[in-house]
This record gives sequence, C-alpha cells and structure tokens, in this order.
Amino acid sequence: MDFELLIALSHLRSRRQDAGISLIAVLSVAGVTVGVAVLIMVLSVMQGFEIDLRKKILGNQAHLIVLAYGGPIEEPDAVVAKIETVDGVVSASPFTYTEVMLKSTFGVSGAILKGVDPARAAGVTDIVKDIVVGPQGEPEDEAARLAILANLHSPPVALAQDIGDTEKLPGIILGKGLAETLRVYPGDRVHVINPIGGGYGAMGVPMPTTRSFRVTALVHTGMYEYDTKWSFVTLGDAQEFMQMPGEATAVEVRVEESRLWKVADIGWQVEELLHHPFFTKNWLTMNEALFRALAMEKWVMGIILAQIVSVAALGIVTNLVVMVITRGREISILKAMGATSRMIRLIFVLEGVSVGLVGTGLGVVLGLAGCEFLSRYRYPLDTNVYYLDSLPVVVVPETVAVVALGAVVICFLATLYPSSRAARRDPVDGLRYE
Repeated sequence: MDFELLIALSHLRSRRQDAGISLIAVLSVAGVTVGVAVLIMVLSVMQGFEIDLRKKILGNQAHLIVLAYGGPIEEPDAVVAKIETVDGVVSASPFTYTEVMLKSTFGVSGAILKGVDPARAAGVTDIVKDIVVGPQGEPEDEAARLAILANLHSPPVALAQDIGDTEKLPGIILGKGLAETLRVYPGDRVHVINPIGGGYGAMGVPMPTTRSFRVTALVHTGMYEYDTKWSFVTLGDAQEFMQMPGEATAVEVRVEESRLWKVADIGWQVEELLHHPFFTKNWLTMNEALFRALAMEKWVMGIILAQIVSVAALGIVTNLVVMVITRGREISILKAMGATSRMIRLIFVLEGVSVGLVGTGLGVVLGLAGCEFLSRYRYPLDTNVYYLDSLPVVVVPETVAVVALGAVVICFLATLYPSSRAARRDPVDGLRYE
C-alpha cells in the first residue's frame, strides 16, 4: 500500500508539463467541496424547518386525542381520571371544538372555537406560553400568563377597554392573525355566531345562536393556520354556548417526551382501558401526510444536490483518463519492473479517492461553517410568506456523515473505469517506440 500511495501522490503533485492535469484535479476538488458544502447546508436548513414545524404542531396539538364513536364524551372528568393512570401519560384535559363565525365592529371571520379547561389546558398544550398580549399589555412572566388563562371566564378590565363598555362578559383568547382580521384588541367585544346552534326553523332554515365575549388575550404560535383561525374560551362557556352541558368533544393527552415516537402504543393502552365506544388518534397519524411530504422533499432535494458531486466526479474520471494516456510509458515501466495489474489499479483508485477525500473534507468544513454563520446571523424571512421569522438551521451529525460518505463513494466509483483501463494496459505498447 505504501508503494501505491507514494506513486499516486507523486502523480497529483503539480508539474509544469502536467499543468492541465493538475488544473483538472483542482477543479474536481473544488466541485466536490462545493457539492458537499451546499448539500450539508440545505439539508440542515430543511431539518431545521421540519424540527421547528414539529415543535409548533406538538405545542398546539395534543400528542393523543381520545374520542367517542357516535357523539361527545359524557362525564369527561371520569374519563380523564382513567386516562391519567396509563403509564407514559403526563396529563389530560377535556375540550370542545366547533367552527363558528366571529364578528366585531370592523370585521367578520370564520374561526375554530375551542373550549378548554383553564386548570388543565396548560399541562397539555402551549397555550399559556403563546400568550403575547393580555388585558394589561404584554405579560411579564409565566405566572401572569397563567393568571390570564385562570381568569378567562371573568376577565379583568383591560387597559384598552372602552370606558362606556362595562358589561361583564366571558373572555375569549384569539390568535394574533385572527385579531388583526377582526381589528380587535384585549378589552374589545366580539360576537360568536354558531350558524346552526339553534337548530332548524320553518322550511328547514338553520337558526343561528349568538353570544358576546370579551377579548382577553392574543396568542402567537408562529403557525399561520392557528394564528388566523383559532379562538379559545373556557370549557364551561363553550358547553353552554354549544348546548353540551357536562359533555366534551374529546380529551387531549400529553405523553412523556421520551415516548413521543411510541405514542401509538400508549393509544392502544388507553383504548384497552376505556373500551368501546372510545378510540384514539395520535399526532403521528394526524400529521402523517405533512411529515411524509417533508421527508420526500428532503430526499428529492438531497438527490438533486448530490448531482453536483456527481458532476465533480466526472472531472475525476476525466483527470484519471488523461493521466492514464499521458503516463502510458510510466505504467509500462512499472509493469516491466514487476508491478501487478492490481497495484496499477490501486494507484489510480488512490488518486481519485484522494481528490474525493480532500474535497469532502473541505466541503464538510465549509458546510459546517456556513451553517454556523446562518445560525448566528439568523437570516430573516418574510413572515407574510413563511411561518418563521428567521431561517432555522439544525446540524444533524448523522446527516453530515451520510453526505460525506456518499461523496467519497461517488468519487470511488468514478475511479473504477480509468483504473481498470490502466491495469489492462499492455507494457509492450508503452515501450515499443522507446
């Protein structure tokens, strides 16, 4: 091996008469470097998007939802007590869910009305952490946010509340985007309209029900779908408005972080405990299409960008083919001195792999440096288009290792044809005219 490596490195050294070959080698190294660096940076950004999206979904959706066939859950408190005995369950909370219309003085919008239990909701979702504006402005700390949720049924007077509007109304929490659409702020009044809440009247015409609420707080989740559509009231107010006394649409459950990917097993345990008519849905199945699309996008993007390395590998093939042609006399001399075809093949394989290793090493360093730069600089994004305000970057060591290994393998495959051609060269052809 030392002999083959020594010859391979001597071929890669720059010589005046081999300036063209050396230039091809440098360009091949540059191509591999750029390909590996870009691939690492793009996959790290896409990984960052996926992880951030997953965090936001898990923060605003329960890990597990328990529903009942045929209608709402009766005696939800008893169901919650049973669910919390299951191993791996951290907390559970009943909730109601329906689509409504919200109307303010300045606008109308469709919305999702969710009734939550103020005493339990904070342990299941991130609703408390997402509160950005309360009756007294921006909350100072976690305790202030918890107080806002605890007093949701009877909110305090807000700073921006109209002096003449002193009617006591139950509170409602709106997504920040939804509040902007309605042009309301904590202290303002909104009307919640259920288009078919009153049943059907004469001629089958649906009869709506309406109730006034006081905007208590605004939440910002960073997810456009949630910030522009979701609203929250207390479970009791929602039950009264939806005419569901003592009932809940479903129960949302949070499981241990270490068992997020095994949430389906916990769901089976819950179903076995509760029996029919209860069944469960988990965050993996509810968002399966989204995460499958993200994974497919990452694979496709990786394959496309890997073509940069493949193009650089063509430069390695070109470099080695030219070297085989120009060094035919040298190859013949080595064979005449006793070098085997295997040794000749190994010499040219080492040349190509050396180019690949250098390019891959430089590409990994450059890619990690680029990721660090993007992470520190926090490249800004247009929040009107993206759900994030800055470019997320998450470097996964396994991804970097796969990219580096793939680049080296591609470079190795690129050496097989030129090295085989050199190994098959007849020494007589190289020495015939010497």
